[in-house]
Amino acid sequence: MYIDSNIFIFATVNRGRLGRNCSEIIRLINEKKSTCASSFLVIDEVICVLQRKIRKESSIKIAKAILSMPIKWINIDKSVIIKIIETYEKTALDPKDAIHASAMEGVGLSVIVSEDEDFDNVKDIERLSASECVERYC
Repeated sequence: MYIDSNIFIFATVNRGRLGRNCSEIIRLINEKKSTCASSFLVIDEVICVLQRKIRKESSIKIAKAILSMPIKWINIDKSVIIKIIETYEKTALDPKDAIHASAMEGVGLSVIVSEDEDFDNVKDIERLSASECVERYC
């Protein structure tokens, strides 16, 4: 499964049930109870959002922690960028979400853990919310 940036963001800034579920997903990944992948775009998104909500130094520390997790990191190369144009054309996804979808497709993934409901309307992608992921894997 592919982990979207909002899972890391909500684990950091949300103190409610959503934040607890996202933290639980991170625990599952760190304990290697769930195999997952993500693209390096996630790091950019996490830093961009968190630097506005918490100190810059804290957002960098979190990004480094994410990079140390047992996640298969997908490179965004020219083939993914070419594919995003097709994905962007065919869907209602914004360009960054089209990158995530294209990166997933490039490595044969069809499940994304995300709070972004825009992925619900993409053919061949199953979106699991944080709560659905926790229910399925805990």
